[in-house]
This record gives sequence, C-alpha cells and structure tokens, in this order.
Amino acid sequence: MVTDRHTTVQERSNDMTGFRRNTLLALSLVIMTTLLCTGDAMAQRRGGGSGGGGGGGERPPIEFSATYGSMWGGNISTYYGTLRTATGPSYGFALDVPLDPAMALELSYTRQEGGLDWDTRGSKDRLTDMSVNYWQIGAVRGLLEGQVRPFVSTSLGVTYYSPEQGTVVIEDETYNVGTMTKFSFVIGVGAKAYFGEAQRFGLRGSFKVLPTLYNTGGGVWFGSGGASLGITGNAIWQWEAAIGLTVKLG
Repeated sequence: MVTDRHTTVQERSNDMTGFRRNTLLALSLVIMTTLLCTGDAMAQRRGGGSGGGGGGGERPPIEFSATYGSMWGGNISTYYGTLRTATGPSYGFALDVPLDPAMALELSYTRQEGGLDWDTRGSKDRLTDMSVNYWQIGAVRGLLEGQVRPFVSTSLGVTYYSPEQGTVVIEDETYNVGTMTKFSFVIGVGAKAYFGEAQRFGLRGSFKVLPTLYNTGGGVWFGSGGASLGITGNAIWQWEAAIGLTVKLG
C-alpha cells in the first residue's frame, strides 16, 4: 500500500507477480466453495431432505439486500509505527440465490469510506483518505424458520484498497501510495426479520469479521491419504456492524 519513493522496476514486477498469484488463489478458492455448496444442495435434494433447520418445501425466491453500517480495525504494525485504516461508514449490497430452503449462495460487495492514518508514539496523523472495497462470494445458512430468521455466513474473495492521494509524508519522508488488491474472507452472523402478510420485505442486521491476507502463500498437496489446501500469511483484521433492508425478488 505504501512504498518507498525509490521503488524499483523489479519491486513493481514483484508486486504484479504477487497480485496475479493472490488473484489466482482467490478465484480457485471461490470456485471450490461454489462447487461444494452446490454439490451439498444437490445431494440433499436427491436425498429428499433439506439442511438442518430449513424444513421442506419449495425453494425460496432470490433476495436482494442493501445495508449501511460502520467498519473499524485494520492495522499494519512496523518498527517505526502503525498504519491504521480509520474507522468509517460502510455500505453494501448482497444477492442471495437459494440452493435449498436453508442454504443460499451469496454474492456481495461492501465499501468502507475511511482513511489511512499513521500512529506513532501516541500521535495519529491522517495520511490520505481511502476506500476499502470487498468483493465476496460465499454461502448463507439459515438456522431457524419463522418471521425472524438468524443466519451464519462465510465467503471468499478479494479486498481492494484505493487511496485518494498518490504520495504521503511520514516523518518528513515522501512515499508513494498505490492501490492494493489482496485475498480476503469474511465470517458473519446476523438475522432477517420479515414483515407484512406476504413477507416480501424485511430488515437485515449483521456483524462480520473481515480478515485480508498480505504476504500470503499457498499450496495444494496430493497423497495417498487424499488432498489438502494450505494458506499462510499475515492478516489485516476489520469488523463491521450493519443494518439494512431485504426484498424478495419474484
């Protein structure tokens, strides 16, 4: 995100290589998650049952949600100080495509309007305004049937950091600031409360944990005992609390 003002061509090439590696890894994991969710739903339908707590019946309609909230956290510690993603408002959109009465495939976008701060020896300075953007694909599992429906969710995707300024000054030194795209995943809990006789509209509240990995590595291993997937790296941790509206389409 922040680079030395004497950034070399080789360093930029390494950044691009890392970006391509992280993007490929994220896309691979997204595809794997989608196939697992779809396969689970198809297996349940073939077995004549549905997921726990979902009950039988017809597949529910697609849902669209719009939320507004607050996002905080996001620190990178260095020897000289700490880079912090400032707390700021967030808004997001989600499209839930049901796989069975209890499980839905969710496509989501969340954006935080904040900034990048430099914190050293108890003094905090704003370096630049910055937006943090999450593109995710994952699954939402309903826990109970009824007018109020709690849920848990998990997803995989990428985080895109977009600073407003091209350079910043830290300790009287000028540094280049660039956009950054990294692999991320999200874990959330929440509830939907529907109203009206047809229950086509409702309120949606959620709390999410949003880790973004940097300095990442990964690999796939195959052996006589099966296959395994491993991911390593440091994380930028953010949290979000949000509330919004949900509408059923169709």
